[in-house]
Amino acid sequence: MMTFLAVLFYLAVSWLLYVFIFYPLLMALLAKLRPRPLQLGRAGDALGEGTLPSVTVVMAAYNEERLIAAKLQNYLELDYPRQLLTFFIGSDGSTDRTDQIIKEFTAKDPSIQLHRFHRSGKTKIIYELGDQAQSDLILFTDADAILCPDALTIIARCFADPGVGGVVAHVVPVDQATNAGNRGEKSYSGMEDRLRANESLVWSTVGPTGPCFAVRRGGYDHLHDYRLSDDTYLVINIPLRGKRVWFEPSLLVQEVNRRTLWSEAGRRVRIGQIGAATFFAYPETRFPWRSWVGFQIWSHKLLRYLSSIPAVLVFLTSIPLALIWGGIGYQVVAGFSVVWFLAVAVGVLLERLRMNVALVQYPTYFTLMLLGLTIGCMRTVLRGGGLAMWASPRLEE
Repeated sequence: MMTFLAVLFYLAVSWLLYVFIFYPLLMALLAKLRPRPLQLGRAGDALGEGTLPSVTVVMAAYNEERLIAAKLQNYLELDYPRQLLTFFIGSDGSTDRTDQIIKEFTAKDPSIQLHRFHRSGKTKIIYELGDQAQSDLILFTDADAILCPDALTIIARCFADPGVGGVVAHVVPVDQATNAGNRGEKSYSGMEDRLRANESLVWSTVGPTGPCFAVRRGGYDHLHDYRLSDDTYLVINIPLRGKRVWFEPSLLVQEVNRRTLWSEAGRRVRIGQIGAATFFAYPETRFPWRSWVGFQIWSHKLLRYLSSIPAVLVFLTSIPLALIWGGIGYQVVAGFSVVWFLAVAVGVLLERLRMNVALVQYPTYFTLMLLGLTIGCMRTVLRGGGLAMWASPRLEE
């Protein structure tokens, strides 16, 4: 029995070490040994023709009256030739003043176009609007994402490399309050950005940023199953077509961070469910050996989504191994596991009491985040399917 527990312990520890240490180190090492930086060619030559590319900004909106005016004003203030810009907004049966506000801005700038949908869901809207675009580039964005003034110039510069098929941004959260949800998310995003940067230098990142994802028109296949993740599909489909998705750290996008620990846990359940459904929907990513992007998806995403399973196994096996077999290794891991889960219990209690103690907020956030991802992933494994409609903390207030 103890031998069986020891085998489980080492398998679980190996899983966690690979996901959180070895794979990031592998990407960092490959990025250092054989980096593939952007090949920009001539300055300002975005598509090989010596001119800036035209851009269509595409966004789906549902009851965004609190944010839509700031988003549209941000569009008007972008430092890019206006004659090269179009803004397609798909309002998905909004019942507040979203449509009215859009019409007011349309009167100021006819490049802003309102398209009406009736409860179609974000994914269907942005892909259908993307198909209507006639520009060189398409920028998918969200209502609460504020682009830096030179964002489109930076994007155009990245697409000067003919090998680039997609560009994702560095998202900077703007906190409205301090709690375990947004504090943990900020720390997690920093870790993700470092991994995205190294994956990009190696070949292509599989870490999308939904608030800002730019693509070449015609550079991806239309997504027909709208239950799947729109941005995860792009980081899979674009490299399978021979192009890379590049993470650009200078492409700054501000996103208002309204997350709490509870809304973030729920969001991670949805991410785990829709992400796993997207991974398993395509033969090239169902198994890690079928493609390089499949290897990345399993290493960066799927094994992480399921990592609360080995974390629990480490906790359950290290304690009896430490008590019966002894050994400094087992004892250290068992002690760390007990302290970690006690910190999580205290963190949940303090979050209920609205008390901010950073020391316990980080383990609390990471534990509930990983648990949410695992629950969502297992829903897909056991029941199949993704998500079809809207899901955002700002729409649930």
